[in-house]
Amino acid sequence: MDKKKIILITGGASGIGFGTIEYLLEQRNYEIISVSRGEKNIALAKEKLRDNVNRVTFLQGDISLEKDCKKIYEEINSKYSRLDGLVNSAGIIKLGGIEEQTLEEWNNSININLTGIFLLTKTLLPLLKKGTNPSIVNISSMSSERAGGSIAYCASKAGVDMLTKYMGQELGKYNIRVNSVNPAAVYTNIYVASGDYTQEGYDKWSEDKKKSYPLGRIGDAKKDIAPTIEFLLSDKSLWTTGSIYLVDGGKSI
Repeated sequence: MDKKKIILITGGASGIGFGTIEYLLEQRNYEIISVSRGEKNIALAKEKLRDNVNRVTFLQGDISLEKDCKKIYEEINSKYSRLDGLVNSAGIIKLGGIEEQTLEEWNNSININLTGIFLLTKTLLPLLKKGTNPSIVNISSMSSERAGGSIAYCASKAGVDMLTKYMGQELGKYNIRVNSVNPAAVYTNIYVASGDYTQEGYDKWSEDKKKSYPLGRIGDAKKDIAPTIEFLLSDKSLWTTGSIYLVDGGKSI
């Protein structure tokens, strides 16, 4: 039997990151590492995983900080000495256009959504180079091409798409594949965490939003997004790199 792939997922305590962890655990051929900033989110994720909690290695760190990325590298290198996959899922959003968005909000979005991917990927490259058919999956957004909601979020995700293409071109010589998954609206806690919505308000927004989707609903992280991520991590996509995968329930039609 082939050895399990070692996969690191950022933002793994909530949203798309957590949904991906739940999905990969069901496939049973992955060794999973989760990286998150907040102790509270990590504790909640552990509660949700219940009997599976010991199958995930939880690390705490801020991917926008070089010292934290180096710490993550050291912990993975010490335990595994290689990395077969990296899912850059950590992300934040704060609603507002150029008139409303503050410089602090802009910088926070760029630092987490874009710079964090650059910094963590750069730091972990030596481990990925030692991986088996290594794959990087960046979580971007339909917002990379469709303006609305948050100017900082849209700009950061457009940057993620080009980062994906550039790294796909550059890292091919190491047999490292780099692709992005670009969802439309997915039911997560990102808007509530930002303070832009209460839970009640977000639930109403989600219910109203589904009417504009040809498939009649917004996305589910585990059911709708994680399978595409897993495909790109797996050996079923060995000749795919630099690609942007739109997973949007038909919203962009």
